[in-house]
Amino acid sequence: MAMHGPFRRIITSHASSDTDGSRVELHDDTPAFRTALDGGAAFTALFATLGLPAVSAHTIDKQGIDEAAALAPAVVTPNGVNCQVTDLAPGFRVAYHRTNSVDYNILLAGSVYLITPDGDSETRTLVKAGEIVIQRGTIHGWEAGPEGARWVSVIVNAEPVAAGGKPLEEVDFQ
Repeated sequence: MAMHGPFRRIITSHASSDTDGSRVELHDDTPAFRTALDGGAAFTALFATLGLPAVSAHTIDKQGIDEAAALAPAVVTPNGVNCQVTDLAPGFRVAYHRTNSVDYNILLAGSVYLITPDGDSETRTLVKAGEIVIQRGTIHGWEAGPEGARWVSVIVNAEPVAAGGKPLEEVDFQ
């Protein structure tokens, strides 16, 4: 369900024979989408790392890249960083959710509304291609515009946000 077409992923690493930092290998592919949320949303984990600072592997191969992408069991990689692509079908709404993370969402194509609660109502903020939303552990939802939406997210595991001196729990898509 990649309504904006496939995308290319290029991963670099130093060659196993590199002794002075001058030999770089490339892994170049087109990953498959993983569809979820009633068929209106597709998510693809591109790469993930555990811990900060991240450990950079010396060599790359398909198995290692698949294992790195699999470190992200859902949105957040525990004690790590996840990079993923999201595609939404036109008008598709992603329910409210909250994760213990800081998310850097870079809209690549289409448009999407960032939906946030505001007491008894909600705020809808239109985000267009080329714009960035930095989500800091707050509850939110998304709704794609008439042409759908595609964005890349870099998701960094974070401590829970506290409100009224009490940590807020994560909220699964509701």
